[in-house]
Amino acid sequence: MSTSSLFLDFRKRNTHLISSPLMTPSTDLTAGIDSPLSQSNGFLKIRDLTKTYKGDVKALDGINLDVEKGEVVGLIGPNGAGKTTLIGCILGLLRPDSGSVLIDGKSPNSLSIKAMTGYVPERPEFEYWMNGRQFLIYHHGLSNRDPRRVQADVDEALELVELQQSSWHRRLKTYSRGMLQRLNLAQLVLGKPQLMLLDEPTLGLDPTGLHVVRKLVDSARAAGATVIINSHQLDEVERLCDRVAFMKKGRIGALETIKVSDGCDYILEIKWASGNSPEEIEASVTQACQTTGARVADLEERGARFVVRNKRAAADLLKELIIAGLSIDEAIPERTRLEHYFVSDESTDSGKS
Repeated sequence: MSTSSLFLDFRKRNTHLISSPLMTPSTDLTAGIDSPLSQSNGFLKIRDLTKTYKGDVKALDGINLDVEKGEVVGLIGPNGAGKTTLIGCILGLLRPDSGSVLIDGKSPNSLSIKAMTGYVPERPEFEYWMNGRQFLIYHHGLSNRDPRRVQADVDEALELVELQQSSWHRRLKTYSRGMLQRLNLAQLVLGKPQLMLLDEPTLGLDPTGLHVVRKLVDSARAAGATVIINSHQLDEVERLCDRVAFMKKGRIGALETIKVSDGCDYILEIKWASGNSPEEIEASVTQACQTTGARVADLEERGARFVVRNKRAAADLLKELIIAGLSIDEAIPERTRLEHYFVSDESTDSGKS
């Protein structure tokens, strides 16, 4: 969302978050000043960030996070973990009680930082009397882009999010939820931001829309942009992000690097058609596990549950089972590698109660 309308939209959707006390002396007081505040190795540097709402609700409790330029970082965690509040502080729309946020060594409220920041809110407000092109032309002006490029830039953004051309001149009140989300993504790329904050970007999108989000994030990474994604879609977070921060009760409980070569073990349930004897099935499964390093958790006549290390190991296991003569009907992972944070978190909470 263009920086001129960021605060208005955030306030509309998060009025319960805006009732902030005045900044304390420990809060960054250099809003709007372009001079670097400190030497930082990270493009985004968050230090000891705290934020408390009325009723002693501590939304952020000493957050520390460094994000490099060109990195894609995901924020995951249960509802109320502080993810939206953290995004609000990064945008400069919420005042923390203490701590600091630096973007390229400057305050989030620096005009130069606001000019390079893009935002996709979870529940955006649209001017429903406008059509799709008018909405983007409006945001093109708010982004202070070259007015001579407005038609070309708007067309490029609409084509990038694959919004059907027949809908470009329709009023937004006729758009479906998925179409509005594509338009939400289009206004993000329109301003060519170097810092992108995406709050539930896949909400309401069909499979082709998910592909659009993946393509957008991959293009941003290739262009050197920094991307922060807040999402409950763990499989998409795992697919898109370089690192993932798990938040709970205003703190970062874990920070994991996502790599194809590593990850936590997870269960893959595989079902196959009948036609093989129990002896043949056991021999095929044993051979496949020896070749791929998978382990059998449970074996039955028509299927089995395997412990695999990562997606590549799962693919190798399926390949070996097919080569061994099993006719695979389906393969279903019981959890993504990130789900164990939620499962272990729930187990810990249950143990305390």
